Amino acid sequence: MKKIKVSAPGKLHLLGEHVVVYGKPAMITAVDKRCFVEIYPRKNTPAGEKKIEISSSNLKVSKIVSEKEIIAKTKDAQAKWETYIKTNDIALLKSITSDSLDFTIIVIGEALKCLKKSLSGGFKLSIKSDIPIGSGMGSSAAVAVSVAGAIYLLFHKALDKAIVNEIAYSAEQKKHGMPSGGDNSASCFGGLVWYRKEAAELKIIQPISFSLSKKLASNFSIIQTGTPNETTGEMVGMVRALYQKDTVNIDSIFTSQEKLVKELLPAIKNENESELIRIIKEGERNLEVLGVVSDFAKSIIKKI
Repeated sequence: MKKIKVSAPGKLHLLGEHVVVYGKPAMITAVDKRCFVEIYPRKNTPAGEKKIEISSSNLKVSKIVSEKEIIAKTKDAQAKWETYIKTNDIALLKSITSDSLDFTIIVIGEALKCLKKSLSGGFKLSIKSDIPIGSGMGSSAAVAVSVAGAIYLLFHKALDKAIVNEIAYSAEQKKHGMPSGGDNSASCFGGLVWYRKEAAELKIIQPISFSLSKKLASNFSIIQTGTPNETTGEMVGMVRALYQKDTVNIDSIFTSQEKLVKELLPAIKNENESELIRIIKEGERNLEVLGVVSDFAKSIIKKI
């Protein structure tokens, strides 16, 4: 078999995180840290043995799984996820990817299911990532996109990013519950992306024709504010519970964020630094109301 190499970037939300889950727009940018996936032959593998040896240098783990196990794991993940959607049971959601390589196995399974393909034999799949885990930089989305892309290239000569993105989104659901799909879209398509999920079947993914100018970009810094106690799925679930409890007030926050995201686009295009600062501050205050900003992050934003 041929050796396959695929990589995908991490991402940062400029504005619109959390509200994007509820059909509001978000502006997301890819970053220059990537996840790298390689597929290559396993030595001394019996002909027709459909087993994959998965390894992650970051997690320092490896595991051999059969195609049968992959399919069973993916079916179980789907059933648990469907129950989670009805119950908002965070413990159930976390159980889907309780083992460190469960998520990768599910990505492979989602790819085989989407492509309606079966493995012709076994191989090795290695993962190495520059993207810090739990930092809000889309580490799992980049894994999903790069693994999905590598599996896609097992059966096709060239990538179809739209299909790879849908596979990645299906896997992301099993890890985060109700993600918008914005993270995997930014990782898959790259650059600066306008993203809006109108419905489960309709997502607007619009690459922006311009990027941050050097003037604006020189004033941007990525600050590690620490790994949160909650997972992304837990945070999404918390906002969901808050929305169900106080729909009117929380909906007004969502609408305010939508307005700010729309104002952000011309601010970036016109290099309007003062307007950009205003938008960031107002957006952060809205996120505080949603309860998703750490005390350390609050103190940093207030100094801008």
